[in-house]
Amino acid sequence: MKRLLWLVAIAALVALPAVAQQTGSIAGKVTSPDGDPLPGVTIQAVSDVLPRAQMATSGADGGYRFPALPPGRYQLTYSLDGMATETREVLVRLDSSTAANVAMAPGAIQESIQVLGETLMVDASSAEIKAAIGNEVIEALPVGQEYRDLQKLIPGVQYSESIIRGPSAGGSGQDNVYLFDGVNVSLPLFGTLSTEPSSHDIDQVSIIKGGAKAIDFNRAAGFTINSVSKSGTNEFAGSVSYQLQSDSMTSDSDDPNAFSDETKDWATASLAGPIVKDTLYFYASYYRPTVERDNGSNVYGSVPDFESTRDELFGRLSFQPTSNLLIHASYRDSDRESDNSGISAFEAATGGEGEEATLKIGILEGTWTINNSSFLSFKYTDFENKTGSIPDLLFGFAPAGDGSVPLNIADLANQGRLTVPVLRPGETAYNAFVTPFIERYGYLDGGVRVGGGVVGAASEVNRQDFFRESYQLGYDWMFGSNVSHELHFGYQYFKDEEDLDRRANGWGNINIPGGRISSSGQPVYFQAQLLQTGVTGLGTTIPNIHSEFESENIEINDTIRWNDWTLNVGVLASKDTLYGQGLRAGASTPSGFELCISCKYEMYEVDFEDQIQPRLGLIWAYAPEGTLYANWARYHPAASSLPRAASWARNLAAIRTANFDAEGNLIDFQVLASSSGKFFQDDLDPRATDEYLLGTSRQFSSQLSGRLTGRYRRSYNFWEDTNNNARLFANAPEGTPQELYIPNLSTLQQGIGGSSYVIAELDKSYTKYYEVAAELEWRTSKAYVRGSYVWSHYYGNFDQDNTSGDIIDNDFAAFIGSSNLADGPGRQLWDFKDGNLHGDRRHQLKVYGFYMLDWNASVGAYAIYQSGHPWEAWNSEYYRALTSSTSNTIRFTEPAGSRETDDHYQLDLNYTQSFDIGDRFTIQVRGDVFNVFDNQTGYAPQPVETAAGFGQPTEYYDPRRFQLAVRLQF
Repeated sequence: MKRLLWLVAIAALVALPAVAQQTGSIAGKVTSPDGDPLPGVTIQAVSDVLPRAQMATSGADGGYRFPALPPGRYQLTYSLDGMATETREVLVRLDSSTAANVAMAPGAIQESIQVLGETLMVDASSAEIKAAIGNEVIEALPVGQEYRDLQKLIPGVQYSESIIRGPSAGGSGQDNVYLFDGVNVSLPLFGTLSTEPSSHDIDQVSIIKGGAKAIDFNRAAGFTINSVSKSGTNEFAGSVSYQLQSDSMTSDSDDPNAFSDETKDWATASLAGPIVKDTLYFYASYYRPTVERDNGSNVYGSVPDFESTRDELFGRLSFQPTSNLLIHASYRDSDRESDNSGISAFEAATGGEGEEATLKIGILEGTWTINNSSFLSFKYTDFENKTGSIPDLLFGFAPAGDGSVPLNIADLANQGRLTVPVLRPGETAYNAFVTPFIERYGYLDGGVRVGGGVVGAASEVNRQDFFRESYQLGYDWMFGSNVSHELHFGYQYFKDEEDLDRRANGWGNINIPGGRISSSGQPVYFQAQLLQTGVTGLGTTIPNIHSEFESENIEINDTIRWNDWTLNVGVLASKDTLYGQGLRAGASTPSGFELCISCKYEMYEVDFEDQIQPRLGLIWAYAPEGTLYANWARYHPAASSLPRAASWARNLAAIRTANFDAEGNLIDFQVLASSSGKFFQDDLDPRATDEYLLGTSRQFSSQLSGRLTGRYRRSYNFWEDTNNNARLFANAPEGTPQELYIPNLSTLQQGIGGSSYVIAELDKSYTKYYEVAAELEWRTSKAYVRGSYVWSHYYGNFDQDNTSGDIIDNDFAAFIGSSNLADGPGRQLWDFKDGNLHGDRRHQLKVYGFYMLDWNASVGAYAIYQSGHPWEAWNSEYYRALTSSTSNTIRFTEPAGSRETDDHYQLDLNYTQSFDIGDRFTIQVRGDVFNVFDNQTGYAPQPVETAAGFGQPTEYYDPRRFQLAVRLQF
């Protein structure tokens, strides 16, 4: 149905005046040789990405502007009666303004074309810390095939090999915003880049790290990355390529859990050209990456081979029916399937699962230039990311809530996913109980059965689908002469949704406490954690959990220019509404709600007046080639997991703990308190990030430019689920309010129940980020080099990047607002949480570039050096006087970040050789080598003091690997 709606929408495009934000601009001033402004000059802009030429006329001050141009190379022609015609060639970058100032003299028409160099670091209209990277740079560098691989090129941002979380850039790895063709592809409710668009279609990338204006609805507490796809032209063109990385092209990994016998390949094809010359262009592509892994065997024996295949189709139309109306529509469809996934080096072969994921991105956008001084904007985007996994081994039974189906302790491998226990020094009774299970289910190590492995099957059947729909409208108006204004007005609405259907496979996750803990007054020998949706006899059928986050954003920005000064004054106001499931309003209960399994209810609203985000920037162009600037901005990040994490549907689809005696008889079912519906503390202040920026940029020559910036960010008002009585804990510091977060919680729960945990604004929660950064860019017709150095310090007491289990890699989409942080004693902010945060990298040096050789070839290089990441020791025994919990997760025994992993350095290289065949065809042979020195620095150390391998890395940077590619271009 959606595809049909897209076809109807595209057919109706001509009637829609619309503007795309996937643009750049050209601005400049036309003067006489004496520097006097020349009004009335006609400027024509022509480009192969623009079906028809655009026209502008210089104003009384000689100024002119092309405000919304597709990124690409443009030829500008300046004409005025009695003056010699001038021609300039400029490059327009995504989300950037290109300066093109021209002096015209009396005389005859001139035929020469002057190419203006790029001066992106020197922008007299903005204090933003931004960068634009074109396809010519991306193609010439050793970069991977996925969109996330492009993050390595962001100047001054740490290098990361995380698959899901992004790098830290003044906030957590979930504070960045990822735009792909202007579509927000950050995972709804979680803020990670879990989706998988490829990079082969990308023409340009733009990045904004700080100093944001009230334009494009920027609420990111980290960086914002955007891209624009390739488009057709008046000439037909295409390519076919194949790239290979076999197992023999990869060095052995230092990671004992890594599988080395893995072959990857990537096939791509594209075609572009005109449908109607000078009016309608098309671009289409196909992408097929595959991964095959000969799993061979692990500690438990033979493992079935892993295989993953993805098919991605993309199409884009560029339509310009008139010179002032430009429309783009595109659709991307990706399907991925994998078999025998998820089997680790210490897991039985039955633990695999099949996975599937689909990604669909639709865009409808355009530009209507009303006149020389105004244009209108509209954009519609549709994002859909469906994922699912199913265990290879399904047990075929459902646990019973009444205990009629006991745990079969004689066959635990066919009851769930069993973590085999390990012996504990000095605990004789426990060791005696678990030894028979280690002997049966453990793996052989030196001829002796040991614990620590996993047997059974994957614990869940999972279906998790994400959706985002967005509309935005904008209007820009430029006026004034001696003092000019560029007024921008924008409105945006988007809705994030998640549908979750997750059910236990058998008894889910099983472990063997061996009598070390108790429940209902009895010692617990076996324990299972499973979703209630997999349990019968609990009185109700559990539907899918549906969660929604709706947001409205209004922005106003005025760029005021007077002589050499530019002032940016703007404000972004946001209204966010969180919707959960499981309640219905209008009841006579104290809360005003009643239970309703399938009902949607308004969970919490943060109004416009609570999310006013001012933007103020001042730029002094002290010379044509240099600027000084300062900026202040506030951001209220949009990502929040609370529509699901706090939803009342989690009362019905809760995570339950089943406790069993020594014979496997059910003692009781316990609901994990932090996994059920939660009330919100009254009058919460939304999380905020304040940013202060000072900087200077300089164009040292036509080839060299640089930038020096200092930046400070402070984030505060963090929301998190925590015990309602957390402030009353015995070790709460002096000055902590001695009161419940919600004093009448028990009254509010009458008739509907709920958790003893609440959503609260944690007292004195904060992070701070200091940064001093230097960047240089050198560019000639044959060479390009970009380098950056950053000293930074990221610290605080709220670390969203350090909330996972017994390792601190944390490369997954953690709940924002409902993590392990502040969950019980030992995890509160006063429990050694104040210190250096996981994302801190004190020093970062990054240099990359390429050189075009005389024999139709190029060499590219990428080098990175950065400090290691902070970590600290964990031990639940430290808090034994406060809690009976034996979980070590983020229970620190020393200040956060007291230790640090090793520094990492890496060099990547590539070589590309082109062979021209006639005038039409070119064959390229390309080789990429990543991590040339095979420096597999370890990170994410095992932090639990009482467990084996304390301080030893659990993750390693990828080994040296070689990729070979062949491409035919025509």
